[in-house]
Amino acid sequence: MLTLTQVQFEDYKKAFPTDSALQELTYEKLVSKVGNECDMSNIPFEKRTETAELLGGSTLDCVTGVGFVVYDCVCLFIGAGGLRGSATKAEASAVGEAIEPVLSQLEGFIKTLSEGGSASDTAWAIWGIIKTIYNGGCLGAVIAAFLNSLTWYNAILYSATALATIVAALATDGAAEVAAMVIQLATFGFLVSDSVSAYDACYS
Repeated sequence: MLTLTQVQFEDYKKAFPTDSALQELTYEKLVSKVGNECDMSNIPFEKRTETAELLGGSTLDCVTGVGFVVYDCVCLFIGAGGLRGSATKAEASAVGEAIEPVLSQLEGFIKTLSEGGSASDTAWAIWGIIKTIYNGGCLGAVIAAFLNSLTWYNAILYSATALATIVAALATDGAAEVAAMVIQLATFGFLVSDSVSAYDACYS
């Protein structure tokens, strides 16, 4: 369980200066509505099914294909690997649109993921994708797209907490985060097939 602090909430608001509703929201009001704790393994998405949308054998546009890969990476980075099973193409497309400014910089990382190499190499490629998105100023938009199907207050709570968690991890050398992802990768079956489809759609 992760806890959103007031400082983290205020930092999140700074990432969306033109969102007037968010700017008017206080930490106290948010906590009164949904509390300040998040279980990233059980995010309360609205109107989702348990049917996975697999990419293998399908033809997707580049934006949606890469969106699924980045969705996978965010899931693994925040310890929410189980969420990928119910991700939709619409959500992946929204994530893909959010990272379009850095799309060309992700080719090498996605190629590594598509090759299905060691868990360590895969985890470091995920780290590279998230760090590239952060350095490109796209992380806030990616997290917002990732959690778009939540109710508004829950979307703010989970988005702000996820963003704070990722930013804190990126301030380190990455070793602890990579080790945690290596463990998750043992039971995460989507990443290689998603990455192959995305690489074919975008870079082949």
